[in-house]
Amino acid sequence: MRKIARFICACLCLCALAGGAVAAFIINESGEGGAEEQSLTVLTLWQIDSFEGGKGSRADYLRGLAEEFSKNNSVYIEVTSLSSDAARQNIENGTVPDIISYGAGFYGLERLITGGPPEAWCRGGYCLLSLTSSDFSGATAQNTVINEGRDNLTEAAALLGGLEGADTAAPTSAYVRLINGEYQFLLGTQRDVQRLITRGENFFVKPLNEFNDLYQYIAVLSKDAKKLATAEEYISYVVSQSEKLSSIGMFGEGLSLYDGAMHELESAECEYGLPAVVSGGAVEKIKAAVQAQDINLVKSLLKPL
Repeated sequence: MRKIARFICACLCLCALAGGAVAAFIINESGEGGAEEQSLTVLTLWQIDSFEGGKGSRADYLRGLAEEFSKNNSVYIEVTSLSSDAARQNIENGTVPDIISYGAGFYGLERLITGGPPEAWCRGGYCLLSLTSSDFSGATAQNTVINEGRDNLTEAAALLGGLEGADTAAPTSAYVRLINGEYQFLLGTQRDVQRLITRGENFFVKPLNEFNDLYQYIAVLSKDAKKLATAEEYISYVVSQSEKLSSIGMFGEGLSLYDGAMHELESAECEYGLPAVVSGGAVEKIKAAVQAQDINLVKSLLKPL
């Protein structure tokens, strides 16, 4: 038994030595620079789905771009999808990612951004949809249902579009109510357009030009100089790949990626939106003004686009 124990111990030592040699080879396989230059930079990225996307997963999209980016850079980017509330709770507890991708209206970042100004890497848009009529002048609060969205200010879009007081419903429910003929019009987004396309429905669309907060921003929060520089390079790469956004049913600023209803929506120019960085107090003021149906106050609180 003692001989067997000594044999096992010797094997383990050999394995440890071999592992160290392999690790040293991986670090120095370029033959130059040494371990310091070849060390792997690990970045954390949070994807906050503050509003519905188009199709597929924005987290998976960013993860795919991270894998492409890592091929020419000694970096690994861990992408995690979080809700707005979960992200804010983590930040309050002292857990902050190196990079954050978030929807306009997500607050709590006022003093956390360490890199350049946030970049809008994709966006959506509000619209009216109908299965029966191309005359959207007949849309009223009585015959329209609103997709209430997630954390986006859908009711601001309704107020500025003249449809305040219309019924609201959860995203899928609102779409089903349009399909079932309970309402003639749906105030929705690019996600509802994708739902109708997938279903094979014939439909009409009218982009809403008054307001749009369906912007996905990305910013650096890391305080580490090396991570900050690498994170900004990754963000530049994400923006440079905007022509791939059709894979997730989203729009890129100044790009023409679609035809048909999606092209109509991506071509729309809106009057008002939200700043890339906004406080919780500012969001609450906008919500209160919308609740009071004070259009002039709402416009004064928004950002001209």
